[in-house]
Amino acid sequence: MLKHSKVTDVCISHLVNNCKHIVHLNLSGCKGISDKSLQMITESYLHLESRDITRCVKITDGGLQHVMVKCSGLKSLNLYALSSFTNGNLSDEALFSIAKSKSIRTLNLTWYVRVTDAGVIAIGQGCTLALLLNFLACLFGIVGVTEKCLEALLKLCSNTLTKVDVNECIGIKRRSREELLQLFPYVRCFKVHS
Repeated sequence: MLKHSKVTDVCISHLVNNCKHIVHLNLSGCKGISDKSLQMITESYLHLESRDITRCVKITDGGLQHVMVKCSGLKSLNLYALSSFTNGNLSDEALFSIAKSKSIRTLNLTWYVRVTDAGVIAIGQGCTLALLLNFLACLFGIVGVTEKCLEALLKLCSNTLTKVDVNECIGIKRRSREELLQLFPYVRCFKVHS
């Protein structure tokens, strides 16, 4: 786990040259790394299963798209608060590339206000039901997500979603616990705005 803001692209170069068998990589808070680091990691660790790039503020949509093309076995992707994505936030374009992955099981999209129903629906459509077993739709703070998204997730993966966080998604109406459990019978945790 490289979890500090002093990590740079040079540090990542040393990592990929000296550590050959990494499958889980946490770069949370590494504000000094860029798409160049993602490219080095992606080229060196084709069998990477989980990646946390929380608050890696220099990474762009293009860098993430490169990851999704090269790391076909990626199961977990944490994209919490990447403020430099596409003029300030992750866009639907990045989600369209994630949607092509058949292996993603856990996805954290917290605080990406530019994501809309289209991007989240693409994720639901792109991932196969068998691989959605542990799918985490963490949509906290996404104001472009509406009932349309929730309805699509209901159709696509209500039997496989285990956690849905729609806290602060003002486009999604409030429901009782019972209503939510009827819609998503396998959800163990459902967070809604108060």
